[in-house]
Amino acid sequence: MALPYIAMGYKMSKHASLSHFIPYFLLFGKHPIPPSSIVAQMDQVVDLDSLATWARVIIERVVLLRRVMPMAMENFSITQR
Repeated sequence: MALPYIAMGYKMSKHASLSHFIPYFLLFGKHPIPPSSIVAQMDQVVDLDSLATWARVIIERVVLLRRVMPMAMENFSITQR
């Protein structure tokens, strides 16, 4: 199931509509600590007004998070139940 990966990708994405903040920071008051191998790939600001852009970015991030963070994402999906 891709939903936990989509949720994490969303929460770790900088949003233009949020003044370039990420929802994770606004929710928890601190920045997430992703593996250094994905920091640069997750740093771009996402324009949520463009459905095509958002769909492309979220698919890329699901693939990336599945590959790089399998244990963290498994733990994340357990907490979402």
